[in-house]
Amino acid sequence: MVIKPYTLFTLTLLTWNPSLSPAAELSREQLSALTAVGSPLKLANRDLSGLDLSGIDLQGADLFSANLDGVNLDGAKLHGANLNRAQLRKASLRNADLSNASLYAVVMDGADLTGANLAGSRVIGLLNGANLSQAGLAGADFGADMANQGMAPARVEMNNAVLTGADLRGVNLTHAVMAYVKLQNADLRGARLRWADLSGANLSGANLADADFNHANLDGAALHGAQGLTTATGLAASVGAKH
Repeated sequence: MVIKPYTLFTLTLLTWNPSLSPAAELSREQLSALTAVGSPLKLANRDLSGLDLSGIDLQGADLFSANLDGVNLDGAKLHGANLNRAQLRKASLRNADLSNASLYAVVMDGADLTGANLAGSRVIGLLNGANLSQAGLAGADFGADMANQGMAPARVEMNNAVLTGADLRGVNLTHAVMAYVKLQNADLRGARLRWADLSGANLSGANLADADFNHANLDGAALHGAQGLTTATGLAASVGAKH
């Protein structure tokens, strides 16, 4: 029997048990000493789970496939970091700087990114239940990778995520899966949401001026008090959208 890549990825998530994870390989003190050297850190595949790394400078660090589950990265500097295939389940990244970072095939279910800066970042992966309230995502690319649909995951999944008051100006969310996402008072001016699943989403009070909703699923979405409806495209064809 041939197991598809997506199946393997799903099985990995289902079998993950935080109680069975080994202790972190490095301490905060050791990482701080390494950052003092000045060169971007090479931390690919390292286990840093559960550490308190709040405020640490990891700009440009290579964290490919690193285990950061439950880590505290509040206020951390991760500008331009490589977080491809990293695991950050239930991690705290409040007010962290993730601008221009690469988060391809990342797992961030339940992560707290309140006030985080993801401007210009590239994100594909799992952010189900993540909190991105007041986060800055202007110009970020969360769009599906249509050239690699055989890989897993090839799009962003943000079901039940919270993006209340988030800055999503010009963000690419093409083919994003965002059922029941909370986008109250979010700024979505010029955002691209073509083919996105926004069923049951709450867009009350959001600014939708010039946003592209063509072919998006807005079945059961709430648009009470939303602004910019006259310049947003694709809303009229949405099924069951509530105004």
